[in-house]
Amino acid sequence: MSVSQIALMSLAVYLSAVQGRRPCHPTNATISAEKEDCPICMTLTTTICSGYCQTKDPVYKSALATYYQHICTYKEIRYDTIKLPNCSPNTDPFFTYPVAVSCECSLCKMDYSDCTVQSLGPAFCSNSVISI
Repeated sequence: MSVSQIALMSLAVYLSAVQGRRPCHPTNATISAEKEDCPICMTLTTTICSGYCQTKDPVYKSALATYYQHICTYKEIRYDTIKLPNCSPNTDPFFTYPVAVSCECSLCKMDYSDCTVQSLGPAFCSNSVISI
């Protein structure tokens, strides 16, 4: 086999491996907005980051080496605010949430991302729900 044939074969294997996986990109998602002293939970649509990021898992792992996995996360964020209805008089009724403007494959930024393996989910509400 020539070098060009090996390169084409490698490219074909790579493309078949990532086929069907959308790259990291902004996408619409439903989230919930609620506060402790506001009796109604509102669901709303915002933009989040979702998609495939190429990762590498070394064959040989050493205790001396550090490994980082990239995830699809926010590159640029905008914040929007809504007012929750029927809140107690001494409660701030405003709820601020992130909107993804652009996304990238990077390390998880714990300041504004949920990097857990399993969570309640973005649309979980503990109060009665209204949608906007």
